[in-house]
Amino acid sequence: MKRNYGLQPPIPLSLKSVAGFVLILIIWQGGTILWFHLVNTLIPATRSGLPQLITLYLSFSFLILGVYMIIRYFFKIPFRTFLFEGKRPNIRKFAIYFAWYFTALILYLLVDIALHPQAFAFNFDPLPWLGVLVVTAPLVLFQSAAEEILFRGYMYRMFRSLRGGAFWSILVTSLIFALLHGFNPEMLHYGIFGPLYYLQVALFLGIVAYHTNGLAAPIGIHFATNMFNTSIWGYGTSTLENMGLQNVVYRHTLDMPFAFFGIFVIVISYVAFQLFKHKRNRS
Repeated sequence: MKRNYGLQPPIPLSLKSVAGFVLILIIWQGGTILWFHLVNTLIPATRSGLPQLITLYLSFSFLILGVYMIIRYFFKIPFRTFLFEGKRPNIRKFAIYFAWYFTALILYLLVDIALHPQAFAFNFDPLPWLGVLVVTAPLVLFQSAAEEILFRGYMYRMFRSLRGGAFWSILVTSLIFALLHGFNPEMLHYGIFGPLYYLQVALFLGIVAYHTNGLAAPIGIHFATNMFNTSIWGYGTSTLENMGLQNVVYRHTLDMPFAFFGIFVIVISYVAFQLFKHKRNRS
């Protein structure tokens, strides 16, 4: 299978595509600020707890809107063609990668509990947990897909047509993803491992987008990660801690070096499996 994701339809690196990226950020962040101001004024309950989280997830509509407007009116590309490159949405691939990565995260959690039982508290309450899950799961999927459409969609294409484009697509999008996620106050609390954690995750998502020729698999992995963090476990210092989420287990303090190396093992296992499968198919 040829690894040609991101080449068609092209969005070459140019002043036009960079300006488009800046405009996407302006539409996203500007719309988010206005959205929060409006909703918080009309519905004061959205200033805290689960209503605040729902409002936050809905603000990613402005990210989708920004990408849509630039793709449709800057580059004259139908949005469906941009997302799927003329193919049908690959729901099966999305489901497989979601299930695989979610299972890997559960195994990571079980190892963490076995090694550090004193760090955890179990607070599972089935009915509230299920109620929050039903409300937040579609929103988490929407937010995960929106970020992948920007990073492994628009930005990935900007560098894909360059010489060695796949390398630059994966590297540059990963660095920017890590800068936006890894240098927030929560992650900086953990020193260098906060940004490194997000850089590792972003590199992995870029590799998966390249290897699977599309966005379905990275969206599945991103969705699995965010569902794990919002419904399975919570931890101290998390920005989501006071937003009304229900978790199965609670870790008093996140061990970021352990989390970094845990995800590293998952990534290496995936790469090793793909290399083994490629070698077996060639023989």
